[in-house]
Amino acid sequence: MFDKNFDSVIGIDSDRGKIHFYSAEKGNKNAISYFVGSFKAKPFSKAFYEKISSMIEKFRESQPSGALQKVSIVLSDSSVLTDTVNLPIINKRAMDTSLSASLANLYGSTDIKFNRLLAMQNKQFATYAVTGMRKEILVRLQGVLSENQIGMGNVTYGAAAATNAAMMLNPKLKNASFALLDLKEDFARIVLVVKGRTFGFYSLPFGTGILKTTSVEAENMLFDHSPAELIVLNAKEKAKAKALTMADDFMTLSADDEEEEDASVEAKGENDDEDEDEEIEEPIVYSGRLRKKTPRKFPKYMQRPDPTSKAECVYENFRFFVKWTLEFIASNASITALGAPEAVYVNMPEEYSFLYDMVNAEAAENGIRFEPLSNEPNELVRKNLELYGGFFAKQFNRSNNFHASQLDSFKTKAAERSSGSLFDTIKRIATTPIGGKK
Repeated sequence: MFDKNFDSVIGIDSDRGKIHFYSAEKGNKNAISYFVGSFKAKPFSKAFYEKISSMIEKFRESQPSGALQKVSIVLSDSSVLTDTVNLPIINKRAMDTSLSASLANLYGSTDIKFNRLLAMQNKQFATYAVTGMRKEILVRLQGVLSENQIGMGNVTYGAAAATNAAMMLNPKLKNASFALLDLKEDFARIVLVVKGRTFGFYSLPFGTGILKTTSVEAENMLFDHSPAELIVLNAKEKAKAKALTMADDFMTLSADDEEEEDASVEAKGENDDEDEDEEIEEPIVYSGRLRKKTPRKFPKYMQRPDPTSKAECVYENFRFFVKWTLEFIASNASITALGAPEAVYVNMPEEYSFLYDMVNAEAAENGIRFEPLSNEPNELVRKNLELYGGFFAKQFNRSNNFHASQLDSFKTKAAERSSGSLFDTIKRIATTPIGGKK
């Protein structure tokens, strides 16, 4: 079975500046070779691709026997977009044109390669699952690999590849609908899978590191929202200063001044419409003062009992993963309507297996059970689901894969667009206001 899959995977983590080389000779997962290197460059800039080429050279120097004839590329989840689009039922050709028009209107699809999958259809409408990636990324990656004598067999992204791994490690999931919670050391990935295909994903900026602490973490300390918090802080201070100034002016008015003020207010009220158009908002000015971030305090009735053991402390921190997984499921009704998740399958170290009984004691309240993904003992597999799943990109999740063969059609389609035909039709449909031209 493994022969029809890839022997080598290159994982390019543009979010964390890492490139992973992951190989398994003849499908032996107990003999996986793994090499990882770090680099600093703006994602998908010229320097970014130069760094990839440099890292490939370093890998070959350290692993001269490494197999890189044809590889599966796994990119960060942030490299792709996923969506679901509903269209009324019409003839197939018209639906294809309508879908293209919808995507062009939403994303400017001329610069994005879209893969489409008919996810559901009834008498009234059809639902398409869409995955998109910028064509420039595919072309530049192809160029870098060709320069280094490497064949690019497939390009996918972390959440889709992790789903592939989940289905290999737990075969009963191959055509199932479920949520996958993959816990890394410093981040976590939540994936929604419908009938064996990845439909959506979400990333959390914390991982198993918070389970190792000896105290309950404050949720607001786990996220870095400092730019937004600074804007809110400045807005509050601006509003407060304005209110105090107005109050001070009012307190210093004499009786005669009050009458004049009332008269001016009445006159202003008659010209509100004119003033609204002329009013210019003051720009928000950053104060430059950074306040120390502190844990948020909740009222007594919102607090949970303090943990009395290490296990309870670990569980309280694990509940952050539970909360965000449930939120993600509840917030994506357009996906779960296509296939409600039967359970949340969790990939985390065996030492935390006691958490399943604790979280499932609240299954009635949560509305779903949390189950272990597998008992896989190999850490190189368990800690790198997205890399291991890259081996099986030919087998699963095909609608989430981008192939080298697709690059050959880009120039042809570009010529079609320049000559008019379909592109002009799509553009005209997408830009025409509802009700027709005005």
